[in-house]
Amino acid sequence: MNPYSAYTQARELVDENDKRKVLVAVLGALPEKIEGVKLLIGQKKYEKKFQELTKITMVLEILDQSLDMSFGELPKNLSSLYRYLIKRLTEVHSTLDLNTLEECKGIIGNIADGFARAYEQVKKGARPASDETGPRIKTQI
Repeated sequence: MNPYSAYTQARELVDENDKRKVLVAVLGALPEKIEGVKLLIGQKKYEKKFQELTKITMVLEILDQSLDMSFGELPKNLSSLYRYLIKRLTEVHSTLDLNTLEECKGIIGNIADGFARAYEQVKKGARPASDETGPRIKTQI
């Protein structure tokens, strides 16, 4: 595929004005990237493993730093999860522990699924389930 075709195809997949869609795509790709790291460890391609793990942790760092903490407990909890994942994935650089990779892949997969479900609800114009059942905040004017 020539570079222009690749660029055109990538632009079709990502709507630059829909940041939520980009977030869902990025989170959805991380478990696949972790699976690739597992293969690299099995093939003893440690330099490439290091590069790929570093990319994954950098993405998690960016996601963590982009959280808006003014929204209460949810971003704080998500930040804790991101920090935990970064710590565990960083450990894999030296331990090469496939179980740790599998654990992180599962956590990221759950986060990605949650964001994907929320994105679909927003696209449909529905309120997320947590808003429908949660307490209402009254404002006084």
